[in-house]
Amino acid sequence: MRTTRANSWKAVAVVLSIALACLLADQGQHAQAKKTNAKEKELEELRSLSREEPSGLIYSKSASQMDQFIDGKQRPYNLVISVSLTKSMLENEGMKTQKHAKAIEQSMKDAIKVYRKAVPQEEGDLFFILLEFNQETQPLFQKMEIQSFPTTVVIAKNNVISKKEPTFKIPHDMRFIKSSKKDFFEFLEDTFSMGVFDAKDAKISISVFNIVVGYSVLIVLGRLLWMFSQRGLLVPLMAIGSIVVFWVSTSGIIKCIIHNLPMVIQDSKGNPQVFVHDSRNQTISEGCLMSTCYLLIAACLSSFTFVFPYVKNEGIKNLGLYTAFVVGTLSYLFVLDCFEWKSHMRTRIYGWNL
Repeated sequence: MRTTRANSWKAVAVVLSIALACLLADQGQHAQAKKTNAKEKELEELRSLSREEPSGLIYSKSASQMDQFIDGKQRPYNLVISVSLTKSMLENEGMKTQKHAKAIEQSMKDAIKVYRKAVPQEEGDLFFILLEFNQETQPLFQKMEIQSFPTTVVIAKNNVISKKEPTFKIPHDMRFIKSSKKDFFEFLEDTFSMGVFDAKDAKISISVFNIVVGYSVLIVLGRLLWMFSQRGLLVPLMAIGSIVVFWVSTSGIIKCIIHNLPMVIQDSKGNPQVFVHDSRNQTISEGCLMSTCYLLIAACLSSFTFVFPYVKNEGIKNLGLYTAFVVGTLSYLFVLDCFEWKSHMRTRIYGWNL
């Protein structure tokens, strides 16, 4: 009798254990399904935010908005997040930083165009976000360990991100600290291996026509130099050429062309501004103006020896000498004033201000 009761209690315990296990499994599946549905809603929200902008680039100023997309063990989408500086911040930075800001934004827009050609917009799961650096988002940037500009990070589908941790522990190979389109596309291709981000360098087309034209120009220039030398004009031509080389060298035009610097910049009110308050950068107009001032000073000094002593009219000679002195002095003071304004250093020789 006792054995029968014991067996009955054992059977009841087994049944209860099985029921409890089934209940827990069902709860776990329900919780997992709930999390999956939440992430699917986030995916649709990201697609909606991307559709709001014609370029597809998502602009965000809120850390709370980004938290829901970033947090979690996994997600059905990939995020490419880049730092965005406010307009006031960029105005206080140099031209190099401003150039990086424009370049990374344009690189992301170009990447979106390429991605949308390969993947339909309603099926896209790769999103590009410009997150503004401000007081609210600063803690988020600290968790992403972003300490410089420009910096872009990737939050992949399988990255385990927890808001409770001091940092998100984003791998180093998921970070990009440049801004050029070519480097950015290579980074995306290395990260996602989609085969769509291809930034091939533009090849220079060298044809027979180009070669013929090039040699023809050289032959014509050689013929002109020979004609000038026969007429005794080679030395003056070389003098003019050396002045042109000096003007181009001191103006910094070559650097401006290489680094794609603008002719002028705009201030906070949108007015054109020639001079840049940064000793490391300049505009094309600024370089041309300063180089012209150097030549103007040299011309004024040279006129005292090579021009006005040969003028016979005393009145014209005196007027020319005074004019050259005033123009040369003002140009010299202008150059020194610009130097002190850009470099914050005063020019002194033996204690005297120049």
